[in-house]
This record gives sequence, C-alpha cells and structure tokens, in this order.
Amino acid sequence: MGASTVDKLVTLGFSEYEAKAYLALLQDNPATGYQVSKGSGVPRSMVYEVLGKLVARGAAMTLHRNGSSKYSPIPAVEFLDKLQRDHEDLVMSLRDNLSSVNHDSDLEYVWNIEGHENVMAKAKEMLGQAQRRAYVSLLPETFPTLQHSLSNAARRGVDVVVYCTHELDFPDGRVVVSPVPVQASNRLEGLWLVMVADGTEALIGELLTQNRARASWTRSPLFVFVAEHHLRTDLYLPRLLAQLGDEALDLIDESDRELFATPFESHLQG
Repeated sequence: MGASTVDKLVTLGFSEYEAKAYLALLQDNPATGYQVSKGSGVPRSMVYEVLGKLVARGAAMTLHRNGSSKYSPIPAVEFLDKLQRDHEDLVMSLRDNLSSVNHDSDLEYVWNIEGHENVMAKAKEMLGQAQRRAYVSLLPETFPTLQHSLSNAARRGVDVVVYCTHELDFPDGRVVVSPVPVQASNRLEGLWLVMVADGTEALIGELLTQNRARASWTRSPLFVFVAEHHLRTDLYLPRLLAQLGDEALDLIDESDRELFATPFESHLQG
C-alpha cells in the first residue's frame, strides 16, 4: 500500500507528511500526535501542524478527552466521496467561468503528440466522442489496442469503417482491406494510424523508432478534408486499378502516372 498510496494522495493535493499521517491514522486510531509521529515518520516538531491541516481539509477530526487531544481519521470512503463531490462542483463552476471568457482563435492549429500511449489515448478519446462517423486506417498490430473503443463507437450508432492491410475480426463495423506494397510496408512498422472523426478532426500517427511514436492532431478543415479524402478514395485505388486492368494505363496521362506509383505497384503485384 505504502508508497503508491502516498503518491496518489499527494496528487490529490496532500503534502507527503499529510498523506503519511492520514495513512497512520487509518491504521491506528484514535491516536495522539506522538503516536501519529511514531507510526508515520512525520517529525514530532511538525506532526501537530500536519494534523491541523488534515482537520482543516476534512480528512481527520480532533477528540478532546480528559484534558488531552487525540485524532481520528474520517473514514476513507466517506472522505473520498466528499472529495469527489467537491472536485465535480469545482470543475462545473470553472467550466462555466472559463466558457464566459473563452475566445476561440481563428487559427486552426496542428498539435503534436509524443509517445505511443498518448497517441492511443487521443485516438480512443476521438472514438469516444464521435457521433456520426469514424474512418480509421491502421495496421493489424494497432487494431487490438483500439478494438474496444471502435466497437463501443459502432454500438452507439457511429458509422465505423476500418481500412487495414489484412482482414480483421470486427463484426460491429466495416473493414476495407487495402494491401500495402512491399516497399511501402517497410516504412509502416509498429504504429501507423490515420483517423478522421465526424469530418471535424484528424489524427495522423507514425513510428519514429521502436520505442518512440508521435502523431499530429488537428481540427483544421483543410487538413481534415485531405485526410478523409485519402481514406475514402485513395485506399480504394488498388481495387479500381485491378478492375480496370491495362485500361488504367490508357486512362491516366503518362505525365501523371508518377502520382499513382504506389497504387500501380499494388495492381501489378496483384
């Protein structure tokens, strides 16, 4: 319990000494200041100041008996419930206050996200907030991490389409298999993710090294349009070229064929 519990209490606003004193009280109460100091490691010269702060924040109470004072903790569940209510009230009040002064910028920024867990967290957040549609292009290795969030979105009525290099077990949504040429697949190891939600936000992720990933997220209408256009059209090109066969070469001007190099490569491999 020790260190990790103390760290969590510190995150909630306790000082390290307050956290240790509160844990000591939960384990042995009622207790004198001397007993709390002995059980928690809080210096005796500071223990009464620390206990006073616990009483002030509603985590402990003072018991006066026979001219002496002892301390008892507020039960953990009761204290945490109160703390949660207070934080919820504060967040709601702050939301109203900030909304009244917030001014949306005319500029549409592109935000860089570092780290695999942070990239995945942003992808899950987008899926959790999607209301109408979500288009996702990924590699099979990325799918298990997002599968739960993808399924939850689809079950809420969101139109979820997943583009992947291989078939996926995803009965809640649609899967479009879009093979990647060998030359391109060598550059798409680990994390490769393009996601567009509701046509309003886009996330594009890549793997820099084996242990370092990054992504770009934006609500810029132009970037979002380009990303969604790529997902809904470009990934179908190998299929279309396969259907057209040699006729594709006649339809595309020779000077433009370089733009279709990757789809042509997939067609020729097929």
